[in-house]
Amino acid sequence: MLQLSNFEPSPANVKSIIDKFKQNQLNRLNKLWDYYDGKNIIKDRTMQTGKPNNRLVHEYCKYVTDTVSGYFLGINVKYTSSDEEYLKAFISIVEDNFEEDENLELAKQASIFGYGVEILYQNEISKTRFKRVDPRSTILIFGTSINSFLLGAIRFYKETGLDNKETEIAVVYTKEEIITYKKTDEVYEEINREIHYFKEVPVIVYKNNEEMKSDFEGIIDLVDAYDKSQSDSSNDFEYFTDAYLIISGHAGGLDDQDEDEDKAYRNMRQRRVMFLGEKGAAQFLTKTINDTATENYKDRLNSDIHKFSMTPDLSDEKFAGNLSGISIEFKILPLEQRTKMKENKFRTALKKRREIITNILNAKEGTSYDYREIKEEFKRNVPRNTKELTETIMQFADRISDKTLFELLPQIKDADEEIRRLQEERKTDDNNQYNVFEVEEEENE
Repeated sequence: MLQLSNFEPSPANVKSIIDKFKQNQLNRLNKLWDYYDGKNIIKDRTMQTGKPNNRLVHEYCKYVTDTVSGYFLGINVKYTSSDEEYLKAFISIVEDNFEEDENLELAKQASIFGYGVEILYQNEISKTRFKRVDPRSTILIFGTSINSFLLGAIRFYKETGLDNKETEIAVVYTKEEIITYKKTDEVYEEINREIHYFKEVPVIVYKNNEEMKSDFEGIIDLVDAYDKSQSDSSNDFEYFTDAYLIISGHAGGLDDQDEDEDKAYRNMRQRRVMFLGEKGAAQFLTKTINDTATENYKDRLNSDIHKFSMTPDLSDEKFAGNLSGISIEFKILPLEQRTKMKENKFRTALKKRREIITNILNAKEGTSYDYREIKEEFKRNVPRNTKELTETIMQFADRISDKTLFELLPQIKDADEEIRRLQEERKTDDNNQYNVFEVEEEENE
């Protein structure tokens, strides 16, 4: 991410921006991905030759991202609008792009890197497409003025030809154009330029928060400490296994130089029996470990990791049993607070996606749809006491509309479809009742 007062695409500017991004930001993004991918810094630890070097990785970062993302968008966004024709056209486009999977992956991407990136384009048959791209290969260029947002974006990647030679490509997105450059001998040269009709920079930024920070960026030091503590404990156990045996005092005259006594020593190891004299003693040389203090330290680290990442420890006994809805909500309150901030940012990005899609839809179909006519609804993916919730909702059955009632019930995914089915059943029941009366009259006659 860069901030510029003005962005003018040119080979020199593109090279300068990409070089600056690689120097200043790429290392941070790669580190965040490594921790999500289980490549924690403990993997690089070295020890003196001959000493145990257990390097145990604990994937807390993956746990945080997967838990938060699943809670946030495990249930996809639902769209509503009073303009049914517009809603149908819009939903057709997003479903054609497998939006449910796309949204969840964007949420996961934002959780890892602090932001997700999506590019909109027209495919070879002029259908509107949107696809997430890797933030590690996408540079966002923001304006510095108070009313400026995204001035442009650069996506760079490598192409491998049939000769196995790699060529770096850079694609620049502006409000009017898409410009492609090829890198040759450290110089970028323009190879293609085309106009698009999105009326905006066709790049959507899905911020995780205002600071664009990862969900686990603040706990990496704690994770490192936990990895080190567990690895050291494993090393200590290995030390214990390799402990030296000390034989002191009168021990039957065992001597390394005496072949017969050396044979007796070997027999002792095989038979697991030791004969010592009156003043003899034998013991292992081991390191005394304060196991209680060590385990308390690990417990505090584990607790702090969950507390500062605002992610519940689902293995904790406090989540056991058949909890009420209120109990569950109270226990995941920190997670809900964090998710609400994510929702606000994600909602803004979805509106921008919807605005750009509507722009191209109006241009192609000659319509005048207003993107603000569609609203999005988020629902948390959280375990619910369905029986308790249903009983509570049904108390309002005679006070609210059928549609609102069905929208509240967790078992029903599509309120309109459920109303349609109910109307069909009532219509069928009415017809059957009429036919019964008709048969009875004929019999009486």
